[in-house]
Amino acid sequence: MTRLVLPLPPNRANARWHWRTEKKLRENYYLICTVLHPRPLKTVLTRCSIACDLYLWGQMDVDNAYGRLKWALDWMQGRYILDDSPDVIETLTLKQHIDRKNQRLEIEVEEA
Repeated sequence: MTRLVLPLPPNRANARWHWRTEKKLRENYYLICTVLHPRPLKTVLTRCSIACDLYLWGQMDVDNAYGRLKWALDWMQGRYILDDSPDVIETLTLKQHIDRKNQRLEIEVEEA
């Protein structure tokens, strides 16, 4: 099992960013994640289960909370998981917690 603690991705649910602005934000997020976790797995997982814990300022709608995982799952492709398709990720669970002082995303990846 691999455990990752990442910064909380921006809330993209109702965002209307210019494509250049979003690209820059996404690249910066990927860079921060790579600095925090520079060594990926030696072999990427082809079947896995992922459990995510979002530590937020306040509770989000479930669909917006799952949407907030997109950049983190995209960053994990090729480093930890083969891709983010249903063929690779058997289960994806999400829990929300309130932590106003230390907002973050904790991910546990387990081979299935």
